[in-house]
Amino acid sequence: MDIMIEKVIMFAIIIAISFIATKIGWLGENVREGLSRFIMKVAAPLMLFTSIAALDFDSTLIREAAAIVLISLVVIVLLVLIAKAYVRFARLDEKTRGVQISVMSFGNVAFIAYPLFEAVFGVIGIFYGAFYHIINDIFFWSIGAVNIDYKRSQSKKEMIKKIFSNNLIAVLLGLAALLTQFRLPAIIFGTLEKLGGTTLYLSLSFIGATMATVDIGKTYKKLSIYVAVFVKMIIVPIVVAFILTKVYSFGLSRVAISVVVLQIAMPVMTVIAITANEVGANYKYASEVVFMTTIISLVTMPIIMKITQYFLMN
Repeated sequence: MDIMIEKVIMFAIIIAISFIATKIGWLGENVREGLSRFIMKVAAPLMLFTSIAALDFDSTLIREAAAIVLISLVVIVLLVLIAKAYVRFARLDEKTRGVQISVMSFGNVAFIAYPLFEAVFGVIGIFYGAFYHIINDIFFWSIGAVNIDYKRSQSKKEMIKKIFSNNLIAVLLGLAALLTQFRLPAIIFGTLEKLGGTTLYLSLSFIGATMATVDIGKTYKKLSIYVAVFVKMIIVPIVVAFILTKVYSFGLSRVAISVVVLQIAMPVMTVIAITANEVGANYKYASEVVFMTTIISLVTMPIIMKITQYFLMN
């Protein structure tokens, strides 16, 4: 069986188990909130730091990281512009406009992406994925969250604080360790690495638990959800894959290209729904999109990977 399909099936099983556990009351709201905080403040930052710090210095890695940052900037700006054009065309209400812009622009580049990259590509996949993740987060908190907060209830100070997250700090510390080849004592590094390794299972469990709280109702009939899927998770990733493999690669390796394309193809990030709830935007719709795109991504991601591999090989 293809390794990508095998891992997606494994992820689906983990998500399903936590989904069921939540439905029968084993994972309550407090547990979900605590799990989310632990992943984003402890487990994921440790995974990022140890994955980057464990690499041997190679100037090629730094050049590839810079290229991924540039590509990420261009792609996310393009997605935001497409989303804003669609929102104007669709004439959505003010509580939904900002949510739609975000769901068409920002993906779940941590909770789903890192487990996938670690399983398929190893630590080098996490290294490449981290740079798209950082740009994704910076744009979300500076543009996406601002659009969701249609009442402008959050201060600029709060937004800036969210940009400088533990994940960003972990990437910067990891890069510093990579550039200087600084090594922590084996017992300390090994412990941090093991704790960071729990991100895979915790993240997928959180996704399943979150999905269990969504009342999908007639969600599958909403056109705007499929627009998000079609643009962000299918068309743009395929176009970028074609450009990077047939037009100009920016010096990226095959693994780096695959990671960038998959990051673009990720389903909607769960924090969009959380933010919508905090500021009184259309939380129900945001939750529905997270649910639907996560389910659909289990099919689209292997397809996008296959298309990318085809472009790379031909």
